[in-house]
Amino acid sequence: MFSTYIAEKMELNETQQQFVYDVMLARVYNSNATIKAQNLTAQADKQAVYKSEYKKAQEKLAAEFGAKFARKMMTLSNEARKNAEKK
Repeated sequence: MFSTYIAEKMELNETQQQFVYDVMLARVYNSNATIKAQNLTAQADKQAVYKSEYKKAQEKLAAEFGAKFARKMMTLSNEARKNAEKK
């Protein structure tokens, strides 16, 4: 999961790691739920949902850790996803 990758790179404690996990899980769950509920099939429509959930996740992380760390966490999340896609 992306949260583990983020926690390792940023040396987060267990409480912080759990918060990041919850935010990232909500991001994925909410994206999928919205796409299914609205029966979205066009890639552009899905991208709009992903972008919206990305922004929400970044805002939640910023409220907890500050904007700079939130951006870093989201960058690491994208990095983890890209690494997973390569495997």
